[in-house]
Amino acid sequence: MSQYKSPSDTTTINPNYSTGRGYYTTADKVAELLQIPPFSANTTPMHSEVGEFIKRVEDFIDSKTKTSWRRLLYEKEHHNFTVGTGHYPVGAWRDYLGFVQLDRHSISKMIRLDIWEGSRWTNICGAEASVTLNDYTSMVSGTSQINLKLPNNGLVFNLLAGTTNSRFDSTYGNKTAAMELVSLINEKYPSGTASLTGATQAKGQTDSTGAKQVSDFFYACLDSEDSSKVLISSLLPSDDGANCSIYLNGSSSTTSAHGLEVSAFTDKEDSGRMNEWWKIGREGRIFFRDKYPYIHLNSVRATYFAGSGTVPAQITDAATKLVACEILRSDDATVLITESGNQISVKEKYDILRKEALEIVNGKQEGVFLIE
Repeated sequence: MSQYKSPSDTTTINPNYSTGRGYYTTADKVAELLQIPPFSANTTPMHSEVGEFIKRVEDFIDSKTKTSWRRLLYEKEHHNFTVGTGHYPVGAWRDYLGFVQLDRHSISKMIRLDIWEGSRWTNICGAEASVTLNDYTSMVSGTSQINLKLPNNGLVFNLLAGTTNSRFDSTYGNKTAAMELVSLINEKYPSGTASLTGATQAKGQTDSTGAKQVSDFFYACLDSEDSSKVLISSLLPSDDGANCSIYLNGSSSTTSAHGLEVSAFTDKEDSGRMNEWWKIGREGRIFFRDKYPYIHLNSVRATYFAGSGTVPAQITDAATKLVACEILRSDDATVLITESGNQISVKEKYDILRKEALEIVNGKQEGVFLIE
C-alpha cells in the first residue's frame, strides 16, 4: 500500500531535542497524556531530559518496524548485482538487465550509486565534485579554505583548515586531513581521528550568513581507492547539484592552492525508465539498463536517504506513550505522578501504556516480497 498522506498525520514537525521536541512526539504531548504541567528547564525531569527519552524511543520504533518516518542516511550499503534473465530461454520481456534490493524502503534521495568496474568504483548518481589533499605541510590553519557554493549565487560554505570543531585538522597528514574534512562536511563526530586530535564533539559549519548547515546540502566520503581524495555529493534533487560550485581561498577561479586541489561538480546521473537506471523508491529497488557492473558479487554500493517524511497519528501516539513509560519508570519517588489510592497505580499506568504502544509498533512492521 503506497499511502502518501492522511488528514490525521502529524503536521507540525520542528525537532529540537534540547527543548523536548522530536520528530514523532513532543514533551508537551507527553505532559498532556500524563495530565501534568508542561516540562521546562525547572521541572524534574527537565524538557531536555524528555528530549533524550524521545531520541531513544524514536530509534526503538525505527528498529522495531524496520522502517522510519524520519529522513535517515544509509551509507555504503553493498549489494550483489542480480541478473534478471530468468531460467528459461523464452519469458516475459524486461526493460532492465538486473536489479538490486536496498535494505530500506521509501527512498527519498539517492546520494551515491557506485558500481564496481573491475579496477575502480564509478558513481552514476547525482552530482559530484572532489578535493584532493596533496600536501598537508602547505595547508595553513585559518587560511587554507575550501568554498562550496549553492546555485544561482546562493549560500557559500567556507571550510577552513584548523584545529577547532568548525575546521578540518591538517596537522598529521593528507589522509588524516581528508578524514577530518569528511567529518566536517557531514557534521559528524570524527571518530576516526578523535584519538589524535582530542575532539570531543561533532564537527559543524554554517554558511556565511549563519542560516544553514553544510550537511543540509552536501555529503562527503573518501575515495576508497585513494584515501587522500574526498568525494563531495550534492544533496539537491537528482542532478541539480551540477550547478553548485567549488573553489579555494574565496576565489572562484582558484582550483589549486596550499596543498589542495579541487575538481568541479559534474552531472553523474542519467536516470529514468528509458535511461541508465531507474528505481521504485517505495520498495527500495534499483533497476539497471545501460550502465551496470560486469562483476556480480558485492559490485553495487549505495548511499541514500530513506524515510516516508510524514508521521502517522498512530506513530505519534505510540511514541508519546513510550516516552510516558520512561518517565513513569524513572519517577521512583512518585513526585511528578502522585498516587491517591483512588486511581490506577503508576505500575498499572506503565503496563497499560507500554502494551498499547507496542501493539501499534508491532502492527507497523514492514516487509517487501519480491516475485520475479
